[in-house]
Amino acid sequence: MGLANDNLAIDGISFLKKFKLEGDEANIEIGDEIAIIGGGNTAIDVSRTVLRLGAMPTVYYRRTSNEMPAIAHEVEEAIAEGVKFKFLTAPTALNQVSDSKVAMEVIDMKLGEPDDSGRRRPIPKEGSEKILIVDKVIAAIGQGYDDYVFNGNEVKPQQGKVTYKGNTAIFCAGDMAWGGTVTEAIGSGNKAAAEIHAFVQGRPYNHQETLPEVVLPEDINFAYYLPSARFEEKVYHTKDLLDDFSEVVGGLTEANIRSEGARCLHCGECFSCGNCYNYCPDAAVYVDEAGRIRIDYDYCKGCGICANECPCSAMNFTLSEVHDEQIS
Repeated sequence: MGLANDNLAIDGISFLKKFKLEGDEANIEIGDEIAIIGGGNTAIDVSRTVLRLGAMPTVYYRRTSNEMPAIAHEVEEAIAEGVKFKFLTAPTALNQVSDSKVAMEVIDMKLGEPDDSGRRRPIPKEGSEKILIVDKVIAAIGQGYDDYVFNGNEVKPQQGKVTYKGNTAIFCAGDMAWGGTVTEAIGSGNKAAAEIHAFVQGRPYNHQETLPEVVLPEDINFAYYLPSARFEEKVYHTKDLLDDFSEVVGGLTEANIRSEGARCLHCGECFSCGNCYNYCPDAAVYVDEAGRIRIDYDYCKGCGICANECPCSAMNFTLSEVHDEQIS
């Protein structure tokens, strides 16, 4: 954290790792007041973990809840479980006052103009310093990339190859590129892998960004398809969370699964909505004995209304040299 005596703070990621893999509870006892510094997912995970160890966690964040990078619904779940939050508060120093107590100096903050992250910059309020006595301080302030390979030389993070010290090629991904989340880091790593593959084969590499076609809610014709309500997971909370590390969000029942499946629009496949039948001005669309939608080309004029009204693009209007116009 860059504070005086910040070695008195426990690293959040290390705490979670040791607890999960080794059962190490970092000497946290029932009733301990735990100060957790940070506003990301690690801070929330730490707070909910120590709560289940019987401690009383408070998350201190230097901005407001609007700027917290943590997943919003997990913050709400933490609050529901009893985790406390102190916003616009930042630590300035740590001091050991006894074998089991830490004095944490904090200062109130106010928000200024946006910084490089796009969030409003926290600014200390002079004269608002105070000292809080807690049992443990856990720092969950984020991590940086390992720059060991650069031998202390500053290298600007970027996606893909970085030419370093002449002909040495280093390929960046994840936090050294644009991967802020695990999912983004995986995508970034895939791109770097493709570039490395081309590099070792001596071939030029030119990544062409191809974005998938995304169908937005406003693009879907909801007038003819009214899905049932989306299933919302039920959050499991008890009055006593001590040593209760069971799943908080319940799974889906068979009824939930069937209901969710019924909401599927079957994109690209006909789901018999009847739009083509209803909108055809020449009654060229009919349903055969097997219940399949067919087109009578003796009546079809090739206007394309049926294709335009199909909400899942199961019908395609094409021109043909054999027929002047046809629906296929």
